[in-house]
Amino acid sequence: MRNRRAGTVTTANTPRWAEYVSTSRLRSTFVASAIQASVPHGRPAQPYPRHVTVLSPGQNLPLPSSSVRVEVSGAVDLTALVLSASGTVDGDADMVFFNQPSAPGARLGGSVLEVDLTGLRGGAERVALVASPAVTGQTFGQVAGVALTLTSGSLTASFAPAASTTESALVLCELYLRGGAWKVRAVGQGYSDGLAGLARDFGVDVADDPPAPAPVSLIKGEERLPPEMRQALNLRKDLVTVSLRKKGASGLKARVIGVLDVSGSTAGMYRRGVFARAVERVMPVAAAMDDDAEMQMFLMGARALRVDDLQVGDLPQWLAAYTAKRPADAGGTNNEPAAIEEVLRFVATQSPDVPTLVLFFHDGGVTDNRRTEAAIRAAVPSPVFWQFIGLGRSNYGILARLDDLAGRAVDNTGFFALDDIDAVPDSELYDRLVHEFPDWVRAFYPAGHPARASLRG
Repeated sequence: MRNRRAGTVTTANTPRWAEYVSTSRLRSTFVASAIQASVPHGRPAQPYPRHVTVLSPGQNLPLPSSSVRVEVSGAVDLTALVLSASGTVDGDADMVFFNQPSAPGARLGGSVLEVDLTGLRGGAERVALVASPAVTGQTFGQVAGVALTLTSGSLTASFAPAASTTESALVLCELYLRGGAWKVRAVGQGYSDGLAGLARDFGVDVADDPPAPAPVSLIKGEERLPPEMRQALNLRKDLVTVSLRKKGASGLKARVIGVLDVSGSTAGMYRRGVFARAVERVMPVAAAMDDDAEMQMFLMGARALRVDDLQVGDLPQWLAAYTAKRPADAGGTNNEPAAIEEVLRFVATQSPDVPTLVLFFHDGGVTDNRRTEAAIRAAVPSPVFWQFIGLGRSNYGILARLDDLAGRAVDNTGFFALDDIDAVPDSELYDRLVHEFPDWVRAFYPAGHPARASLRG
């Protein structure tokens, strides 16, 4: 992370932590309004159970179990610091973050920290959980919905820190040993000088600032977009990069294809702009992974049609042409096998060394489960991963059972349903869209293949 005073953080053996704190991993050139729009305010990490204890800053509670789970909402990166009685780390192994996700007794997975208090290193008496904005350059005044839910045995507690403005690092809570028993304390302390300032407090040496990173290039064609759409696109592209990094896939390059359900039952959703907003929100996936920042687009009705490619600079015009109302050219019923086969015909003309991610929007009501399953099985040898996204509240048939579809050499499909896509924050949407794709790339391509070589944390 970089900020006003951030520098290169080092201990005697902390090169990875130093790189994490000092390297500008993402750019941030976007307005606060676009950021605030991407995440609903005040969303907890998960629905609160009835027995939840709401913590106020400074409040502490005993932990009834040595097993502790903390889940955090909001577009943030997490770091856990294992501390001695002096309140300092002993070295690199005490720092748990995305590039070093585990230490004795502590493991970080995306938005969740799991701690086994009995498994911590000798002399550990405190674990601090720290959040920083996922997009470099932001402060917590630009990040909405930060809250945590802690579970330990019979205890479930929540904490939402007070609104911050200039802070770019925040200690959310700490687990600490007192009188032979472990407790949790809600903290909410912010640092305007970010992780570097926080690191100093925890006994980590901070060296001088490294040279500023080279300017990043624009997304191809973005200069043709209206300012507000351009700002949102850039913000969302960075969030896609964050989601990929969580999967160890920040360097992944891929072809991205979109398939839109245009069956008769979708007419109302087209009129309400659901498909237009959905396409606008997935365009950044292509901007992040496709070298040309474009998507090949198909319509699925009674038959499948390939339509104009979606390029970043043409986004407003494309949405007006294909999502302002339900396109009727493909017919009014569903034909999933035809859409799968049409996409495969296109992919067969392209380089197989480039993995393909298909984002297939469907409103439910699969017409022929047997033929759809057969088409999915037949597609296994092709370099294509099919991510189905349910936008309606209807029966999804075979699509909802894809994870249980046995007998395939490689699992080439994923599915999740969104009853209301507008209620899902961008960060959560992108986590779900790219959750399975990197794993498929690793399973489909042999070791040493360029597609796998592009995967990196």
